[in-house]
Amino acid sequence: MKKLLLPLVAMVVLFAGCTEKAHVITSYYNVHNDQWDAAITTYPDGTYTTNYYYSEWENVDITPDVIDEGIVLVYYIDNDNRDNLLPFTLNHEPYVDANGNLVYYQERIEYDIERGKITFKVCPTDFGEAQINSDLMRFKVCVIRNY
Repeated sequence: MKKLLLPLVAMVVLFAGCTEKAHVITSYYNVHNDQWDAAITTYPDGTYTTNYYYSEWENVDITPDVIDEGIVLVYYIDNDNRDNLLPFTLNHEPYVDANGNLVYYQERIEYDIERGKITFKVCPTDFGEAQINSDLMRFKVCVIRNY
C-alpha cells in the first residue's frame, strides 16, 4: 500500500499545477546610443561620477498581477543574435588609451520593472565608470502570466 501511495500523491501534486494556462507576451526593444540617460553623483567640488546609464520604456503587459504572480524574463540580444538572460556581463576587447595604458572594460547589463514600465541599465564593473560602448543594444522582454 505504501508503494502505491507515494506515486499517487506525486501524481496529484504534479497535475494540480497544470490547471492554469500560461500566456507569454514577448516584446523587443532597440535602444540607440542617444536613448540612454546617466544617473550621476555630483560632488561639492563640481566633479561627478556616472553611476550607471538607464533607458526607460513603456510595457503595458507588466501589470500588478504579473509583478505579484507572474514572471518577467529579460534578455540582451548580442551581435550573434543570441539571447543572454539578464543580469549579464558583457566583456569587451581590451584597448590602449591615449596614455598607452591597456584598458579593460565590461558592461553589466541589468533591468528594473514597475507597473507598465521596464528600465534597462548599464552598470559599472570593477574596471571603472559605466559607459555605453554600442550604437545599438537590443533587448527581448517576455512577460509570463497565468489565466
